[in-house]
Amino acid sequence: MAECADENEEHTLRIEAAEVIKEVAYAVTFVDISKILPSSESLVYLNLCTKENETFCVELSVKGFRVVGRKFDTVNILSDSARFHETIYSLLDDVSPTYRNSFSEILMQKLQQLQHQEEHESMDTK
Repeated sequence: MAECADENEEHTLRIEAAEVIKEVAYAVTFVDISKILPSSESLVYLNLCTKENETFCVELSVKGFRVVGRKFDTVNILSDSARFHETIYSLLDDVSPTYRNSFSEILMQKLQQLQHQEEHESMDTK
């Protein structure tokens, strides 16, 4: 029974990593699960390149997300104080000024789409 729980936990982290890749692809140059570093029930590693062309190896665990290396597939934590982030968005906000701009632009576009949709629906009901 414990094996099932471990497999589910690993599977859940890999699913979360896959969702993260989809969700932030617009705001980074590259993001993917490491094919070199091993995944486990408690860790998945992501390789990420920001729009500023900064490369990172990011650890995803039950504690959250944190930068563990400045190169793909590299774990080189310089101190125990490497900050965990609850979300990938928080991590990107710390390491990529362009991410902040991309996020703001996408949010503005979505708000404008909603406004346009509401105006269109309002005209249809008149």
